[in-house]
Amino acid sequence: MTENKGSARDYVESYVKESQPDVDGYLSEQQPQYDPTKAPTQASSSSSKPNTSPAPTPSQQFKLHLPTVNPIQTNETPKDEQKLKDQNNPKIEWAVRDFMDQKREIHETALENCADLHEELFTCFKDGSWWDKAKMCEDQKQRFWTCYHQQKKFLKAVNYKGAGTTPEENDINLYKAMRLRPEDAEKSE
Repeated sequence: MTENKGSARDYVESYVKESQPDVDGYLSEQQPQYDPTKAPTQASSSSSKPNTSPAPTPSQQFKLHLPTVNPIQTNETPKDEQKLKDQNNPKIEWAVRDFMDQKREIHETALENCADLHEELFTCFKDGSWWDKAKMCEDQKQRFWTCYHQQKKFLKAVNYKGAGTTPEENDINLYKAMRLRPEDAEKSE
């Protein structure tokens, strides 16, 4: 590229040259000056005075990092508030824990009830024909997932391992769930 007389580079260089005296004057005014005669006198005067403020003790030193405290005073202390929260929370925690336990039990039971179909699916992936593998074992997958979802839906509907059910009711519901299997229905016909 050829440089023109009015190029951007020329403009910047001329601007810097024009503003250089102003910048130098400003920097010389603002820059701190070192006076070797004053520095030793200040050091000697500070060394002759004993420190008026004692060094902070370790406990005072770390008060800077204490957590903030609510300035609004209440009749209850934080411990009382925590006790009140703890008294109300167990019911909620137990309900959540019971729900999660029931959900896990339903999942495990549905898998157990469809275990043979699950094994069939894995066997297909491992030892199936090339055509089955190419189709991603679609038939076996459909049978397994149909069984699994049917079991899960039924077990949720009858509240299997729920909070209000007895072990006898759970056994009866488990027996009914096992009879829902599509293969069992085909065999009985």
